[in-house]
Amino acid sequence: MSPLTQSILRTLAFFDALDVPLTLLELRAYLVRVPGLPAQISLADLESETGRLSGQVVPESGFYHLRGREDLVAARAERYKISLRRFRKCRLLLRVLRHFPYIRAVAVSGSQAMLNSNPESDIDLFFIIKQNRIWLARAFISFYFQIMGQRRHGPYVRGRFCLNHYVREGMLLSSDRNLYTAVIYTNLLPVIGQEAVARFWQNNSWIRDFLFAPPPPGRVPFFNFAFSRPQRVLEALLDYSVGPFLNSLASIYQKRRIRLQEHIIVSDEELSFHPGSRGQRVLAKFQESPSRTLS
Repeated sequence: MSPLTQSILRTLAFFDALDVPLTLLELRAYLVRVPGLPAQISLADLESETGRLSGQVVPESGFYHLRGREDLVAARAERYKISLRRFRKCRLLLRVLRHFPYIRAVAVSGSQAMLNSNPESDIDLFFIIKQNRIWLARAFISFYFQIMGQRRHGPYVRGRFCLNHYVREGMLLSSDRNLYTAVIYTNLLPVIGQEAVARFWQNNSWIRDFLFAPPPPGRVPFFNFAFSRPQRVLEALLDYSVGPFLNSLASIYQKRRIRLQEHIIVSDEELSFHPGSRGQRVLAKFQESPSRTLS
Protein backbone atom coordinates (compact mmCIF):
# COMPACT_ATOMS: atom_id res chain seq x y z
CA MET A 1 0.00 0.00 0.00
CA SER A 2 1.43 3.37 -1.02
CA PRO A 3 2.05 6.17 1.53
CA LEU A 4 -0.58 8.33 -0.20
CA THR A 5 -3.17 5.56 0.09
CA GLN A 6 -2.35 5.16 3.78
CA SER A 7 -2.63 8.89 4.31
CA ILE A 8 -5.99 9.15 2.55
CA LEU A 9 -7.46 6.27 4.53
CA ARG A 10 -6.16 7.63 7.82
CA THR A 11 -7.50 11.09 7.07
CA LEU A 12 -10.96 9.82 6.16
CA ALA A 13 -10.96 7.50 9.19
CA PHE A 14 -10.11 10.40 11.49
CA PHE A 15 -12.89 12.60 10.08
CA ASP A 16 -15.22 9.61 10.14
CA ALA A 17 -14.67 9.64 13.91
CA LEU A 18 -15.80 13.27 13.80
CA ASP A 19 -18.79 12.32 11.60
CA VAL A 20 -17.53 14.64 8.84
CA PRO A 21 -17.23 13.76 5.12
CA LEU A 22 -14.60 15.80 3.25
CA THR A 23 -14.41 17.63 -0.03
CA LEU A 24 -11.29 17.05 -2.11
CA LEU A 25 -9.90 20.44 -1.03
CA GLU A 26 -10.47 19.55 2.62
CA LEU A 27 -8.89 16.15 2.14
CA ARG A 28 -5.72 17.83 0.91
CA ALA A 29 -5.78 20.46 3.68
CA TYR A 30 -6.08 17.86 6.46
CA LEU A 31 -4.05 15.05 4.90
CA VAL A 32 -2.51 13.04 7.74
CA ARG A 33 1.26 12.86 7.57
CA VAL A 34 2.77 9.39 7.08
CA PRO A 35 6.37 8.45 6.17
CA GLY A 36 7.18 8.42 2.47
CA LEU A 37 4.66 10.93 1.15
CA PRO A 38 5.85 12.81 -1.97
CA ALA A 39 6.94 16.43 -1.58
CA GLN A 40 3.93 17.72 -3.54
CA ILE A 41 0.41 16.28 -3.73
CA SER A 42 -2.09 17.80 -6.15
CA LEU A 43 -5.86 17.54 -6.20
CA ALA A 44 -5.50 15.37 -9.32
CA ASP A 45 -3.25 12.98 -7.37
CA LEU A 46 -5.86 12.69 -4.63
CA GLU A 47 -8.72 12.22 -7.06
CA SER A 48 -6.82 9.52 -8.91
CA GLU A 49 -5.83 7.70 -5.72
CA THR A 50 -9.32 7.81 -4.20
CA GLY A 51 -10.64 6.38 -7.46
CA ARG A 52 -8.48 3.30 -6.87
CA LEU A 53 -10.01 2.88 -3.40
CA SER A 54 -13.59 2.33 -4.53
CA GLY A 55 -13.89 -0.64 -2.19
CA GLN A 56 -13.23 1.58 0.82
CA VAL A 57 -13.84 5.20 -0.19
CA VAL A 58 -17.09 6.56 -1.62
CA PRO A 59 -17.34 9.86 -3.59
CA GLU A 60 -20.80 11.36 -3.16
CA SER A 61 -22.14 14.83 -4.04
CA GLY A 62 -18.67 16.35 -3.93
CA PHE A 63 -17.71 14.65 -0.66
CA TYR A 64 -15.56 11.64 0.21
CA HIS A 65 -16.24 9.25 3.05
CA LEU A 66 -15.64 5.66 4.07
CA ARG A 67 -17.95 3.02 2.64
CA GLY A 68 -20.96 2.40 4.84
CA ARG A 69 -21.14 6.01 6.02
CA GLU A 70 -23.45 7.40 3.36
CA ASP A 71 -25.53 9.12 6.05
CA LEU A 72 -22.74 11.64 6.66
CA VAL A 73 -23.39 13.69 3.52
CA ALA A 74 -27.01 14.54 4.37
CA ALA A 75 -26.04 15.17 7.99
CA ARG A 76 -23.29 17.57 6.94
CA ALA A 77 -25.73 19.54 4.79
CA GLU A 78 -28.00 20.05 7.79
CA ARG A 79 -25.12 20.94 10.09
CA TYR A 80 -23.82 23.39 7.51
CA LYS A 81 -27.13 25.27 7.66
CA ILE A 82 -27.06 25.34 11.46
CA SER A 83 -23.48 26.63 11.45
CA LEU A 84 -24.29 29.43 8.99
CA ARG A 85 -27.19 30.61 11.14
CA ARG A 86 -24.95 30.63 14.20
CA PHE A 87 -22.33 32.76 12.45
CA ARG A 88 -24.81 35.64 12.46
CA LYS A 89 -24.95 35.30 16.23
CA CYS A 90 -21.16 35.16 16.41
CA ARG A 91 -20.83 38.35 14.38
CA LEU A 92 -23.32 40.20 16.58
CA LEU A 93 -21.85 39.21 19.95
CA LEU A 94 -18.14 38.82 19.23
CA ARG A 95 -17.61 42.22 17.61
CA VAL A 96 -17.97 43.81 21.07
CA LEU A 97 -14.79 42.03 22.20
CA ARG A 98 -12.69 44.37 20.06
CA HIS A 99 -13.13 46.95 22.84
CA PHE A 100 -11.94 44.62 25.64
CA PRO A 101 -8.46 45.24 27.11
CA TYR A 102 -5.72 42.61 26.88
CA ILE A 103 -7.35 40.50 24.16
CA ARG A 104 -4.97 39.93 21.25
CA ALA A 105 -7.17 37.55 19.23
CA VAL A 106 -10.53 35.82 19.26
CA ALA A 107 -11.21 32.81 17.03
CA VAL A 108 -14.10 30.40 16.56
CA SER A 109 -12.96 26.79 16.87
CA GLY A 110 -14.30 23.24 17.11
CA SER A 111 -17.40 22.05 15.26
CA GLN A 112 -18.61 25.58 14.49
CA ALA A 113 -15.34 26.42 12.73
CA MET A 114 -15.70 23.20 10.72
CA LEU A 115 -19.28 24.17 9.78
CA ASN A 116 -20.38 20.98 11.52
CA SER A 117 -22.54 22.21 14.42
CA ASN A 118 -25.47 20.05 15.44
CA PRO A 119 -28.59 21.45 17.18
CA GLU A 120 -27.29 20.54 20.64
CA SER A 121 -23.68 21.73 20.30
CA ASP A 122 -22.11 24.88 21.70
CA ILE A 123 -19.78 27.40 20.02
CA ASP A 124 -16.14 27.01 21.05
CA LEU A 125 -13.97 30.13 21.34
CA PHE A 126 -10.19 30.42 21.42
CA PHE A 127 -8.50 33.51 22.91
CA ILE A 128 -4.98 34.89 22.71
CA ILE A 129 -4.24 37.22 25.63
CA LYS A 130 -1.55 39.73 26.50
CA GLN A 131 1.22 38.28 28.69
CA ASN A 132 0.58 38.48 32.46
CA ARG A 133 -3.07 39.47 32.01
CA ILE A 134 -4.80 36.15 31.31
CA TRP A 135 -6.82 36.11 34.55
CA LEU A 136 -8.17 39.64 34.27
CA ALA A 137 -8.98 39.19 30.59
CA ARG A 138 -10.87 35.98 31.37
CA ALA A 139 -12.84 37.77 34.10
CA PHE A 140 -13.92 40.49 31.66
CA ILE A 141 -14.83 37.96 28.96
CA SER A 142 -16.76 35.67 31.30
CA PHE A 143 -18.68 38.60 32.77
CA TYR A 144 -19.69 39.83 29.32
CA PHE A 145 -21.03 36.47 28.13
CA GLN A 146 -22.73 35.88 31.49
CA ILE A 147 -24.70 39.14 31.45
CA MET A 148 -25.61 38.50 27.82
CA GLY A 149 -26.98 35.09 28.83
CA GLN A 150 -24.71 33.39 26.29
CA ARG A 151 -22.06 31.63 28.39
CA ARG A 152 -22.19 27.85 28.44
CA HIS A 153 -22.57 26.48 31.95
CA GLY A 154 -24.36 23.59 33.62
CA PRO A 155 -27.26 22.38 31.48
CA TYR A 156 -27.14 25.52 29.31
CA VAL A 157 -25.20 24.31 26.29
CA ARG A 158 -27.21 24.54 23.08
CA GLY A 159 -25.99 27.41 20.90
CA ARG A 160 -24.09 29.07 23.75
CA PHE A 161 -20.45 30.12 23.79
CA CYS A 162 -17.92 27.77 25.38
CA LEU A 163 -15.02 29.91 26.67
CA ASN A 164 -12.69 26.97 26.95
CA HIS A 165 -9.21 27.99 25.79
CA TYR A 166 -6.99 30.97 26.58
CA VAL A 167 -3.28 31.24 25.77
CA ARG A 168 -0.82 34.09 26.17
CA GLU A 169 0.51 35.70 23.01
CA GLY A 170 3.63 34.08 21.59
CA MET A 171 3.05 30.79 23.42
CA LEU A 172 4.42 27.45 22.24
CA LEU A 173 2.07 24.74 23.49
CA SER A 174 3.94 21.96 25.27
CA SER A 175 1.05 19.61 26.08
CA ASP A 176 -1.94 18.04 24.35
CA ARG A 177 -0.15 17.67 21.02
CA ASN A 178 -2.01 15.20 18.83
CA LEU A 179 -3.86 14.86 15.54
CA TYR A 180 -7.11 16.20 16.99
CA THR A 181 -5.58 19.42 18.32
CA ALA A 182 -3.54 19.88 15.12
CA VAL A 183 -6.79 19.84 13.12
CA ILE A 184 -8.52 22.16 15.63
CA TYR A 185 -5.74 24.78 15.48
CA THR A 186 -5.48 24.58 11.71
CA ASN A 187 -9.22 25.14 11.47
CA LEU A 188 -9.37 28.26 13.66
CA LEU A 189 -11.54 31.03 12.21
CA PRO A 190 -10.19 34.42 13.37
CA VAL A 191 -12.81 36.94 14.41
CA ILE A 192 -10.41 39.60 15.71
CA GLY A 193 -6.61 39.61 15.63
CA GLN A 194 -5.93 37.47 12.54
CA GLU A 195 -2.22 38.32 12.70
CA ALA A 196 -1.94 37.01 16.27
CA VAL A 197 -3.72 33.78 15.28
CA ALA A 198 -1.33 33.37 12.34
CA ARG A 199 1.69 33.89 14.63
CA PHE A 200 0.31 31.33 17.10
CA TRP A 201 -0.09 28.80 14.29
CA GLN A 202 3.43 29.44 12.96
CA ASN A 203 4.98 29.23 16.45
CA ASN A 204 3.40 25.84 17.01
CA SER A 205 5.19 24.09 14.16
CA TRP A 206 4.48 20.69 15.75
CA ILE A 207 1.12 20.87 13.93
CA ARG A 208 3.01 19.91 10.76
CA ASP A 209 4.19 16.72 12.49
CA PHE A 210 0.61 15.45 12.22
CA LEU A 211 -0.67 17.09 9.03
CA PHE A 212 1.13 16.98 5.68
CA ALA A 213 0.48 20.47 4.29
CA PRO A 214 -2.06 22.29 6.48
CA PRO A 215 -3.00 25.82 5.40
CA PRO A 216 -2.60 28.51 8.08
CA PRO A 217 -5.78 30.09 9.44
CA GLY A 218 -6.73 32.90 7.08
CA ARG A 219 -8.68 36.13 7.30
CA VAL A 220 -12.47 35.76 7.41
CA PRO A 221 -14.09 38.68 5.52
CA PHE A 222 -17.42 38.02 7.25
CA PHE A 223 -15.88 39.25 10.53
CA ASN A 224 -12.96 41.51 9.57
CA PHE A 225 -13.05 43.41 12.90
CA ALA A 226 -10.16 45.53 14.19
CA PHE A 227 -9.35 46.42 17.77
CA SER A 228 -10.70 49.81 18.74
CA ARG A 229 -9.01 52.93 20.08
CA PRO A 230 -10.97 52.70 23.37
CA GLN A 231 -9.43 49.24 23.86
CA ARG A 232 -5.91 50.67 23.67
CA VAL A 233 -6.78 53.60 25.95
CA LEU A 234 -8.47 51.42 28.58
CA GLU A 235 -5.58 48.97 28.50
CA ALA A 236 -3.04 51.76 29.05
CA LEU A 237 -5.05 53.21 31.93
CA LEU A 238 -5.32 49.81 33.62
CA ASP A 239 -1.62 49.02 33.14
CA TYR A 240 -0.58 52.27 34.77
CA SER A 241 -3.00 51.88 37.67
CA VAL A 242 -4.79 48.82 39.02
CA GLY A 243 -4.34 46.33 36.14
CA PRO A 244 -1.55 44.22 37.72
CA PHE A 245 -3.35 44.17 41.08
CA LEU A 246 -6.69 43.18 39.54
CA ASN A 247 -5.00 40.41 37.54
CA SER A 248 -3.46 39.00 40.75
CA LEU A 249 -6.83 39.25 42.52
CA ALA A 250 -8.61 37.55 39.62
CA SER A 251 -5.94 34.82 39.65
CA ILE A 252 -6.48 34.04 43.32
CA TYR A 253 -10.27 34.01 42.98
CA GLN A 254 -10.40 31.88 39.84
CA LYS A 255 -7.83 29.33 41.00
CA ARG A 256 -9.92 28.71 44.08
CA ARG A 257 -13.04 28.11 41.99
CA ILE A 258 -11.59 25.93 39.23
CA ARG A 259 -12.00 22.21 39.87
CA LEU A 260 -8.85 20.55 38.61
CA GLN A 261 -9.44 17.33 36.70
CA GLU A 262 -8.16 15.50 33.67
CA HIS A 263 -7.87 17.61 30.49
CA ILE A 264 -7.97 20.90 32.39
CA ILE A 265 -4.85 23.09 32.22
CA VAL A 266 -4.48 25.98 34.65
CA SER A 267 -1.44 28.27 34.52
CA ASP A 268 -0.54 31.91 34.08
CA GLU A 269 0.13 31.17 30.40
CA GLU A 270 -2.70 28.84 29.42
CA LEU A 271 -6.20 28.04 30.59
CA SER A 272 -7.76 25.05 28.86
CA PHE A 273 -11.06 23.50 29.94
CA HIS A 274 -11.89 20.21 28.22
CA PRO A 275 -13.26 17.88 30.92
CA GLY A 276 -14.51 14.62 29.42
CA SER A 277 -12.38 15.56 26.43
CA ARG A 278 -14.13 15.02 23.11
CA GLY A 279 -10.71 15.00 21.49
CA GLN A 280 -9.66 11.92 23.41
CA ARG A 281 -12.89 10.14 22.47
CA VAL A 282 -12.38 10.99 18.80
CA LEU A 283 -8.76 9.78 18.89
CA ALA A 284 -9.82 6.53 20.57
CA LYS A 285 -12.47 5.94 17.91
CA PHE A 286 -9.92 6.71 15.21
CA GLN A 287 -7.44 4.24 16.67
CA GLU A 288 -10.10 1.51 16.60
CA SER A 289 -11.04 2.13 12.96
CA PRO A 290 -9.88 -0.64 10.59
CA SER A 291 -9.63 1.97 7.82
CA ARG A 292 -6.74 3.79 9.48
CA THR A 293 -4.58 1.03 7.89
CA LEU A 294 -1.08 0.93 9.30
CA SER A 295 0.63 -1.26 6.75
